[in-house]
Formats: sequence, structure tokens, C-alpha cells
Amino acid sequence: MDGARWREVEEEEDDDTDKRKDMDGETIWNRKRILSCPMEIQQRAFEQQLYIAAELEMPVSIHVVKAWGELFHSLDNVRDKMRQKYLKEEEDALQKIESKQSRKKNKKPKHRLLPPTIYFHAFSGKAGVINSILAACEKGNVSRENVFFGFAPAIPNFYTSNTPTIMRQIGIYQLVIETDLEDSTNVCTDLQRGVEGIASAFDVDAYQVADITYQNAKRLYFGRL
Repeated sequence: MDGARWREVEEEEDDDTDKRKDMDGETIWNRKRILSCPMEIQQRAFEQQLYIAAELEMPVSIHVVKAWGELFHSLDNVRDKMRQKYLKEEEDALQKIESKQSRKKNKKPKHRLLPPTIYFHAFSGKAGVINSILAACEKGNVSRENVFFGFAPAIPNFYTSNTPTIMRQIGIYQLVIETDLEDSTNVCTDLQRGVEGIASAFDVDAYQVADITYQNAKRLYFGRL
């Protein structure tokens, strides 16, 4: 979800247009900024996709820019929707149970209310939001070890002074290498930059970083192998 892309629009003229004329008689338009895509539309599309991924137990990649409050609200909505889905399934199953004794023995399973693995692509959040993200995922019965983060060298925040601190707070076993490039020409160079950035943050060998993040990616997309 993107809360950073804005565009200017011209407001419609009103009855006082004549009062807003410049020296040449041209209308001076009042301009205002709006999100390129309204947030309610972004949230609706995001929640629908997240719900499908949760139902199918597929991994998801999430990108958030200046919309963390909206993200947490959407996670709440999807968890509630999944919870209602499982409650309905359990009620249907209970109707088929004839014996009260067998009904007592039937324990409710702990259902996952969000996709099984969640990846925050090109992470640009501050250190303080990380625990909130992990807590929100845990509410959906997604363990912290199944929540991953990526830092793209193509994004300026990769080079800020606080990024190594945020990487260490997340932990090397929850990081995945990425580029976020539209042109594949420099992908290998950017992947190398990503490896070197993590190696510097954790003071470990680049080859070790490459191996660890490769194993992380396999866990992310294919589960624990």
C-alpha cells in the first residue's frame, strides 16, 4: 500500500471565479493533492488478495510506504474474515456430530488467519514498527520465523545510517536479498550490493550471507525444507 504517491488536481470553478483572475484575465485554479490511487481502493484490493493467499496457504510479498496504520487495519480485517470462515466451517461440522460425548472430545484447531509466510519487500519502516508488524502477524497465528524482510539497494533508504541497526533488529535469518530493479541489466550488481550491505551490518563474510539468505528464500517460498 502506497501512501507516498500524490498528484495535483484542479478544483472546479465556483461562483467567485472572477475574484480569482490574474492580471491577464486568466483563471487562477486552486490546486490540491490527492493520492494517485485512493487508499480505500488500495486497501480493498490488498485485503482481497491477502484473503485469497490465506485461504490457499500461499506466501505473500507486501510493500508498504507511509501506510502502516492502514496495513494494520487491513490485517485486522483479514484475520476477522478468516476467523468467521473457520467458525462457519466448525458450526457445519458440529451439526454432523450426533453424540454429545464425541462433541466434547472434538478440540478446536488453531487456525492460521493470515498467509503462512509473509515478506515485507523493500522495507522502509522505522525500527519501532517492526515489533508491531511481528505482533500483528502472530495474532494471525503466523510465527515470527515466518515473517521476512528485504532491503533493496535501488531504494535510497538502503544507504541510510540506521539501516544496519534495523537489519540487526530483524535478524539475519529473516532477511532476503532483493533488487527492486525494473531493468535486469544490473541485477547481479545490485544483488552483490545487497549481500555486501548485510555482511557489513552483521560483520560476517559475504559468502555466508549469500548462503543464509538463499536458505531464507527457500523457507519463504517453499516452507521449511
